[in-house]
Amino acid sequence: MKTLLIGLFLLGIANLSHAQVNEVKLADVVITPINTSYLDAVKDNDTPEIAQLLEQQAAQYDITELPVFDQQYDAYEVIFRENNSKKNTIVATYDNEGRILNSFEKFNDVSVPPAVRNAVYNEFPDWKIYSDTYLVTYYSGKEAKRVFKLKIKKDNKKKTLRVDVNGNLI
Repeated sequence: MKTLLIGLFLLGIANLSHAQVNEVKLADVVITPINTSYLDAVKDNDTPEIAQLLEQQAAQYDITELPVFDQQYDAYEVIFRENNSKKNTIVATYDNEGRILNSFEKFNDVSVPPAVRNAVYNEFPDWKIYSDTYLVTYYSGKEAKRVFKLKIKKDNKKKTLRVDVNGNLI
């Protein structure tokens, strides 16, 4: 039995050593992530999920693949929407090489990050957030402006606040 197992093992090794290796040559492929600076500017760990999804779509969008693309134009504006609704929208402007020049982003009724929520509740105890909008303004080469526009209420009183993503009231 031992001899049979050793024989099968050696037969398997001999069989593998005769396997043919075909070399496959691929054309030169260059992958360039051209909109990573956009993503770095507009995203962090506390960015609402729907914002991250649309921002990823905007960053990966290849304007050069459109039938209307013509390099003679300097800029192209593209609107990204969640399920074709106007609730969550990115309006991005691309240059003729596919880089995002600027964007305006608006997301309604998103999950407010803890830093923002805690800052509001510390400054306005017993008030409740009843509406929120996350706004992002991006210009290439500049720091993105990311703020939450919050509507809060207590009894019959209402206020509108602007809070940056770090929880600083503006």
